[in-house]
Amino acid sequence: MSADRRLLGWGVFLILLGGVPLAVSQGWIPRDTVARAWELWPFILIGAGVGLILSRTPFRAAGSVIVAGTFGIILGALVAVGFGGIAFGTGCGAAAADAPEVLSQQGTFDGGSGRVVLAATCAAVRVSTAPGAGWSVAVRGSERARPTIDSSAGQVAVRSADRPIVFPFATHRATWDAVLGTDPRLDLELDLNAGDAAVDLGGATLERLALDGNAIGATTLDLSRATVGQLDVSVNAADLGISLPTSADLSGSIRGNAASVRLCAPAGVGLRLLVEDNITASTNYGERGLVRNGSAWETPGYANAATQVELRTTGAAVSFVLDPAGGCR
Repeated sequence: MSADRRLLGWGVFLILLGGVPLAVSQGWIPRDTVARAWELWPFILIGAGVGLILSRTPFRAAGSVIVAGTFGIILGALVAVGFGGIAFGTGCGAAAADAPEVLSQQGTFDGGSGRVVLAATCAAVRVSTAPGAGWSVAVRGSERARPTIDSSAGQVAVRSADRPIVFPFATHRATWDAVLGTDPRLDLELDLNAGDAAVDLGGATLERLALDGNAIGATTLDLSRATVGQLDVSVNAADLGISLPTSADLSGSIRGNAASVRLCAPAGVGLRLLVEDNITASTNYGERGLVRNGSAWETPGYANAATQVELRTTGAAVSFVLDPAGGCR
């Protein structure tokens, strides 16, 4: 009896493609270790060479197994930690600790509401809150990293300069610090490309929070002390953690492609997480005590929960992990 080499290779690939994300979500393998899985790429060449050398021997399948296994580990790591979590950088260079301030502006939201747009490329974005109706934005980096800013009584929009990212030679990385007042009702839009963000909206009231991200590293949205009516997230090649509200209802959607999404829910919050059938997407909702109800996973007694969170969680090559051991920050 002999094994079909093609089927053997596919079998090894699929086992590792699913096994690596499972091992990370269960804490069997540290995320930091998996984030460097790309460094195994030379084994692809080694496997090809082994296959050529042993092509006329009974061990000719060894090369294809090495290649398939390497691809399985690297792509499994991509699913587990997201493209942004893979430790080979984004081609933006590093932000200097002593970088000069290239933009500093502040203002006030009039009329009790406001709209904020932060569209950043190659930037580390930090968003926090402060009492009052004001806002401020400070940006550090090179002159090439200076964004544009448009503001009026009810809106502020900060956008990176429209320049291409040339991997690995780009050096215009920047650090953005935005502070938003907690008095007005806000509409916050985050557009991130090849960067990361730490967003803490404690005390804020938002009509809508939208995040659109591509190739983003470890990014966190802390909504635990905020009131957010609608959450719309779409990320590609990303590593994202979201801390859900403690005492305010929330609805919306989270879509990830080649991404790792962590969700942290406070005790007592009712969850309803809708899913779709996709063999490349994984969740641990059942392991966290949620029960399947049609196309959704629900907290037992969801209908009677004082605080309800209903989110559609979908995507391809994405893992959704509820209440991971390491948290969402």
